[in-house]
Amino acid sequence: MRFVVAGDGLAAMAEPPPPTPPEPSEDETVVEGDWPVRPESRHVVVEQSETAPPRRRIPVLWPWLLALLLLVLAGLAAAYFITRDDDEPAATTTAPTAPTAATATATTDTTAAAVRVPDVVGTTSSEATATLREAGLEANVVAVPSDKPSGQVVAQNPAAGSDAPEGSTVRLNVAQAAATTTAPATTAPPATTAPPKPATVPEVVGDELADAAKAFGDEGLKVAVQYVPSSEPRGRIVAQAQPAGTERKRGDTVQVNVSTGPDPAAAVEVPDVSGAQEKDARKTLESAGFEVLGIEFEGNRSGIVISQSPRGGASIPRGSLVLLYVGA
Repeated sequence: MRFVVAGDGLAAMAEPPPPTPPEPSEDETVVEGDWPVRPESRHVVVEQSETAPPRRRIPVLWPWLLALLLLVLAGLAAAYFITRDDDEPAATTTAPTAPTAATATATTDTTAAAVRVPDVVGTTSSEATATLREAGLEANVVAVPSDKPSGQVVAQNPAAGSDAPEGSTVRLNVAQAAATTTAPATTAPPATTAPPKPATVPEVVGDELADAAKAFGDEGLKVAVQYVPSSEPRGRIVAQAQPAGTERKRGDTVQVNVSTGPDPAAAVEVPDVSGAQEKDARKTLESAGFEVLGIEFEGNRSGIVISQSPRGGASIPRGSLVLLYVGA
């Protein structure tokens, strides 16, 4: 908008209009003065610029970017789960494991040939052992108390008629005589002597008969020898009637079971040498095919055999050891 203020309106109207100034630009204020202007007709031109139009707003993009980011994340998650599902079956597929020792043992056992267990109850331990070996089995002879004849098989395990792997062991329970713990009358101390000191039974299972007899003799005790069939080496103690540590009177007798060995010799009757001189008794027993061990024992008959074990008349394998208790 242009406003013209005139000092004298009538004079201005009478005079010719002033030359038209050039049009100013929109944002420019022009004060007229470059052309002749009369003093009385000076004009002041005040130009008011129009208000600039508002700037255009840039479209807001972050909601779309956020939506796009969420879509990308959802796609990555879906791809991860699909890939994991595909990998799981492969992870669960494992190579076959090597057979363990137990499996290998079981396989070996199942492939072993089975044999029929023969019936050996009622036979002697030697006969039973030979029968089992012919059938491809081994024998484990165990002496047990029984009223059956000594050396007779009273039970077996596995039972007769059952199948067992070839080379396996069959347990044989073999009868043995009852333990004798009563001392012979000849070993009782004289009535005029003081009561003997208590003796302690030693542990001799697994020892040789000669060593066991000496251990009992050191305690003032005798041993009653009972030869029994056993897979243990000949002459080895397989059982004792009294456990180690038991207190007994000195001079008492404790039975021990001695192995005849897995392949015993033919049985021979033991001569009775009780009451004989030690050298004569030894000569008689050695002539019969036995080994002899003399043990000095308290008595009033020096050099005389007080007792022997096994006793005279017993039938034991040739070459077995016979103990002679000789008065000191």
